[in-house]
Amino acid sequence: MILHDLFDWSNAGVGAAGLLLTVGAVWQATGAKKAAEEAREAVWQRDASDSFSELEGLAGELVQLLQFERRNEAAVRVRDLLAQIPRDRARFERFLAGDADKLKGMETVFQKLAVQLSAPDFMERKDEFEAAMGAVFEANRDLSAVYGRLLSRLDREEK
Repeated sequence: MILHDLFDWSNAGVGAAGLLLTVGAVWQATGAKKAAEEAREAVWQRDASDSFSELEGLAGELVQLLQFERRNEAAVRVRDLLAQIPRDRARFERFLAGDADKLKGMETVFQKLAVQLSAPDFMERKDEFEAAMGAVFEANRDLSAVYGRLLSRLDREEK
């Protein structure tokens, strides 16, 4: 009878130890999952920052090309921007919040510019050209603001 009771007590002890180890493993796994999610979020924010840095560079090049009246090269930059803005807007939508609407507005400005650049005499029509330049400057300023907000959010997350 004592052997049987000792056996039951030892099984209960082993079971309790197993339960404690399981709870500890679950607790550690939860911490590891949280750390992995935070790391993934940081990578996404860094990717968003890098993508918008590239967009800002393309928009800056476009402004310079328009200022030097290099229509063909400007048309290529506009197409690059029109390909990248929707992709990045969709990819990083959760980081952009209200800035996604600004990106749609920028896309509209660049689409209009692409149409204008396809006209051979666009650069000679000074009023239309200057209005387009103003819109491009405004879109470039908005793009820089979006990029700045992404960098600011990234800096706050790293601290």
